[in-house]
Amino acid sequence: MTPELPVLIVGGGPAGLTASLLLSRHGVESLLIDKRVGPSPLPRARGVHSRAMEILRVCGVEPDLRAVELPITPGAQFQADLTAEPFREDVTSTAKTVVSPCDGLSVSQDVFEAVLRDHARAYSPAQLRTGVLLESFRIDDGGVLATVVDQNGGGTTDVRARWMIAADGARSGVRRRLGIEMHGPDDLGRQTMIAFRADLSSWTGARPRGIYFLTDTGAALIWTHTDDRWVISRPGTTTEDDPAAAVRQVLGLPDLDVEILAASPWTAAAQSASQYAQGPVFLTGDAAHRFPPAGATGVSAAMHDVHNLAWKIAYSNDSTKLLDSYADEREPVGRQNADETGAAWSRLFSGTGSPFSGRSLGQLDMGYQYRSAIIADDGSPEADPPGSDYRQNAAPGCRAPHLWLNDGTSTIDLFDRHFVLLTAPQGDSWRAAAGRCVGVPVDSHVVSEPEWPELYGVESDGAVLVRPDGHVAWRSRTGSTDPAADFRTALSTCTGI
Repeated sequence: MTPELPVLIVGGGPAGLTASLLLSRHGVESLLIDKRVGPSPLPRARGVHSRAMEILRVCGVEPDLRAVELPITPGAQFQADLTAEPFREDVTSTAKTVVSPCDGLSVSQDVFEAVLRDHARAYSPAQLRTGVLLESFRIDDGGVLATVVDQNGGGTTDVRARWMIAADGARSGVRRRLGIEMHGPDDLGRQTMIAFRADLSSWTGARPRGIYFLTDTGAALIWTHTDDRWVISRPGTTTEDDPAAAVRQVLGLPDLDVEILAASPWTAAAQSASQYAQGPVFLTGDAAHRFPPAGATGVSAAMHDVHNLAWKIAYSNDSTKLLDSYADEREPVGRQNADETGAAWSRLFSGTGSPFSGRSLGQLDMGYQYRSAIIADDGSPEADPPGSDYRQNAAPGCRAPHLWLNDGTSTIDLFDRHFVLLTAPQGDSWRAAAGRCVGVPVDSHVVSEPEWPELYGVESDGAVLVRPDGHVAWRSRTGSTDPAADFRTALSTCTGI
């Protein structure tokens, strides 16, 4: 008999693991299969932005990640090689952010995935299987019928799932089998990445800079692990070089004791898929978009994808309107991210300035505004465009703003499994209306902090409805003569139910 389950997740990177974690928190069973049997010797990404950390904060993962965080000195340093004096420093402010309860995180992706995997496995609705490969699948009226192969000698199994999440990376087999094209440049320059171990503390100190640009060779140097592991990425894909000799040459340290861990060519790309969903199959993470590493956007965007998707699967009850909104909302964000990171990568290697300012990074991380059939537009102006200062905005479709509450928590901590109705103390008629709605769980929260109405763009008798993914679904700036009818209409619009 073919096993049946709600969700099959293909891929065990940040997108797949976060999908498993979030679905479990919504009580949705899932099976995650990962063809890998162990971590990659290459650390890959090393940056996670504040918005993704907000997701992990709500899930209870943040403390374990902070415990393994790299103690870097934020910012970039430009010098001819590691022995030369820096001629330029792009210093990132270490002041606590005023728009989020979370700072970004610096941790190698293998360490990041290990922490996520432990948390995902702790939930009973989740199954995680490594060394298991998706061999084939077909879509039918019941969802997806997939054939998976256990590379550990467990044979071949058919699995039926109502939905499938493709989190299988930039070379996504799922995307190719669906015939979905990628749009955007696929070759923004070829590089060789070399992972190595060496004691560089005499030149970097105990808290190395976030990234070193070594201009004599055009290479970038990044610290990845506290046990003296580093990565160099340099232009070109010459494979006949001795990697240890290449490391010494790039660093300007001819006598350095170097242990090579891995070396691999790679090509920068700035692409987004032509469609993020086809029937019951959803593309997420690198399967949906590829960004160059400037700005460290890839991991965070992957987590934003599944944060948008997981609650919709949990609430859908096969609502086409709700599930269609995933592609409607995430595709424009993916295209914007590809455009912005591609342009930043070009600026970096053309020497025309810093790849990002804090302003545009904030926009990429938090400043986008969803537009779809499940967003109750209230006629607010467009959110600030990319490149402008990021200002918190509670217009429908935007991330609900962070505000510290009197109990020491943030408004961000309220947005988890359910829709949340926010009102000031004067909004009792809205709270009563929410209490009479059935079928969709709504948590009501009274915000007594005096700055809340202005921050959220309402009067003292107004109300804001926030989705489980922390984006504003609906807003009434003032009270209503028929709050029960208005709220019922809003909830129906925002859930498709």
